Amino acid sequence: MLFSSKLSTALLMGASALGLVACGGHPNSMPTGYTYHHDTYKSPAPGLPKTISVEQRTYMDATQATQFRDGTYALLEKLTTRAGMPPKPVYVLAPKPMTNFYANIDNDLRENMRHIGYALSDSPMEAYIFAYDAQYLPPAEGQEIAAGVPNVSLTLRVYSELGENARLLSTETGQFYIQGAETLNIKSANYADLPALDAE
Repeated sequence: MLFSSKLSTALLMGASALGLVACGGHPNSMPTGYTYHHDTYKSPAPGLPKTISVEQRTYMDATQATQFRDGTYALLEKLTTRAGMPPKPVYVLAPKPMTNFYANIDNDLRENMRHIGYALSDSPMEAYIFAYDAQYLPPAEGQEIAAGVPNVSLTLRVYSELGENARLLSTETGQFYIQGAETLNIKSANYADLPALDAE
């Protein structure tokens, strides 16, 4: 009887130890970190993509797509350095209509935001609103298009909210060289859900 009791105790303690070891090795065994505290989860920043997506190749060649991606990243990095990381998630507003050209810019902006560490929201509620725009800069009269000379202006604008009461919080504009930009039919983006720029 004594031997049986000691054996039962030993087996029980062994099973408990194995259970603790198993729990300790499982990543979701205890509620910890962002999930437990209901904070926004931020994954480690991925490296910038080295390849161009199929969608981008249908409208831009690989060189143009890379230059737009790099320009968008430089502009976002400049804005972040000057204004700091936003204290709440951001919502990237799509222009209407969403053209193939702006679909590429939209994709670049979102990927670069994730890379830097922005928290992106699927809803404009309780989020800062990011709007973007591009304009082609033709060469001065009498001058020819020259490689390396900035020929595209990219702009990022940050608004307090969506709608007619939105306040413009920050703007960042940069000029970049995009090979063959004159062939891309770049038109100003239109945002019906934001105040007109002349009203700001």
